[in-house]
Amino acid sequence: MKKLKVAMLTLALGVGLVGNSFAMGDAPEKPYKMEKMAEKHERHLEKLKQELNLTDEQFNQIKEIKKQEKEEIKNFFAKEHKNPLLEATKSGKFDKEVFQKTMIENTKKMSEIKAKYLEKMFNVLNEQQRQKFINHMKEKMEKMHEMMMNH
Repeated sequence: MKKLKVAMLTLALGVGLVGNSFAMGDAPEKPYKMEKMAEKHERHLEKLKQELNLTDEQFNQIKEIKKQEKEEIKNFFAKEHKNPLLEATKSGKFDKEVFQKTMIENTKKMSEIKAKYLEKMFNVLNEQQRQKFINHMKEKMEKMHEMMMNH
């Protein structure tokens, strides 16, 4: 159970970093909300640029990496993602094992996508920027963990 909680926290953080509302169940037919998410994502990238002291070239490379990542996640949710509850209740009863298996499969795929793009991003950063980024992510993870524990 602890592994599942860690996986869910990782998935939540990963999805949050991408700024992809598809993961949270928002349909693409909500353009206003999508615009807000895009604005938030843009502000996050600008903040990252300042915090990490990125050059314009690095910033543009990371923007492109994040754009590719967002597209891959969007495609995953459109084509491969399975709803664990629907999968687990196909027989008319709730199948706990199917639910858990589906959750793990979704989380595994998301972690593969995130790892691929984090690696690309790390390759753009210098050593000092990488350390700042790691510290930034630790803070975000701690806030996410705290938020989850208080609800």
